[in-house]
Amino acid sequence: MKTLNALAVALAVCAITSIGALGCNTFRGAGKDIQSGGHAVENAADNAQHDKGNREVRQHSIMASAEAGGSINPSGSTSVPYGASRTFTVNANGGYHVADVLVDGKSVGAVSRYTFTKVTTSHTISASFSGNPNR
Repeated sequence: MKTLNALAVALAVCAITSIGALGCNTFRGAGKDIQSGGHAVENAADNAQHDKGNREVRQHSIMASAEAGGSINPSGSTSVPYGASRTFTVNANGGYHVADVLVDGKSVGAVSRYTFTKVTTSHTISASFSGNPNR
C-alpha cells in the first residue's frame, strides 16, 4: 500500500510539473526526470534572456535621401539587423558642398560620413547641399 501511495504521489508530481513528457514514468526515475526538467526550463529561460533562441533576426530600416547637388550612399531604404552598424557616405557634386546632414531630423553638421551604431530602431538620414560661391 505504501508503494502504491508513493507511486501515486510521484505521478502526481510529474503531472503537476508537466515533466511527464520528459520521461517521468517511473517512481525511481522521477527525481532525475524532475531534475532534468528543471535544467531544461533553466536553459530555456537563459536562452530567452540572452536572446539565444532560434528566431528570426529583427531588421530595422534606415531611409536615406539627398537633395539636389550631391548624393548619399547607400540611398533609399536599407535594412540593418538589430544591433548592427551601418555607415553612410555623403558626396557633393562638383560646384557644391555639403550644407548639412540630418539624422532623425536633427543636424549632425556638414559631415561626409555618418555611422549608425548598434541599431535598435529605424532611422532617417538626409543630406542637403549648397552651391560653392563664385570666385
